[in-house]
Amino acid sequence: MNDVIEEQRFRDIFCRAHAGHLSCVGDEWLKSPCREPGGERAVRSIVWSRRNGPWRRVQVLFVGAAPGNAGGMGSGAMGAHGTRIPFGGDVAGGNLDVLLGNAGLDRNSTFIVAALNQLPARGGGEPRVAELRAPVGALPSSLHLLRDTVLATQPRLVVCLGNVALRSLVAAARAATGNRLVLPTRDRLEAAGLTRGKATHWPAALAPDAGFMGRWAADRAKGASPPALLWLLHPSAQNMSPYAATGTVFHTRMVETVTALREAVSDVLGIRPPAVRRPPPTTGIYDLPEWRQAVGPRHAQLDRLWKSRGV
Repeated sequence: MNDVIEEQRFRDIFCRAHAGHLSCVGDEWLKSPCREPGGERAVRSIVWSRRNGPWRRVQVLFVGAAPGNAGGMGSGAMGAHGTRIPFGGDVAGGNLDVLLGNAGLDRNSTFIVAALNQLPARGGGEPRVAELRAPVGALPSSLHLLRDTVLATQPRLVVCLGNVALRSLVAAARAATGNRLVLPTRDRLEAAGLTRGKATHWPAALAPDAGFMGRWAADRAKGASPPALLWLLHPSAQNMSPYAATGTVFHTRMVETVTALREAVSDVLGIRPPAVRRPPPTTGIYDLPEWRQAVGPRHAQLDRLWKSRGV
């Protein structure tokens, strides 16, 4: 596909997501926080821009529940609410970068999105279903934003970070099947054949709707399958922590998650992960001032802790 046309797909999504944020129209890197029509700073910026990843097809799309929070219920400078970088500045973000590096991936070659691409109204944690169903800019809901992101990135592998991410992804791909956006339960996901930690084909019992598949196959061979799915534990501090001692559940979960991602990248993409993870690039997202001055040093500190514990 023509690169200009491909990039325009992302630009269209960006403009619809930020509709009403006039200051964002010419600021695709979100160098400044979102502002409401009256000029006041938005309470919760929409974390969807070039900071999420390249505006082109990618092999791997990461989906979280929300874009990340570094404490303070959204009042601090770190976390996606402050940096406009998904998983940027909190422990979950540092953990995610360790996962990326272990799999031979980075933020300039993957795209990171969330079920709700802004800080949840309660200031952190997982978004409520009502929030996922609420309009975002000119889009009908956050799930429609997720749907359009999947179709624009055309990944071969979608990595879902936690239960909410996977439930939202399946609902987004089936958003045209009815007026009410229904998130499948964890029991239904497992009954369909999805298992945490194992990459699998998109299950037929939860197949995307015809509209999704029509757009998915438009630039692929007829009958192309939807992307493979990898369901992982969310990399939050409540699940895995570099401050925990080796052998604790918080350490073991990280080791298991690293192993699952490395295996998926190898099995689905045919990419051999590195024996030792390389340092992140210094260009693109990694050259943003918020990254160089705040996020990068914080994540590097967490990275050193993980290395000291053999991860």
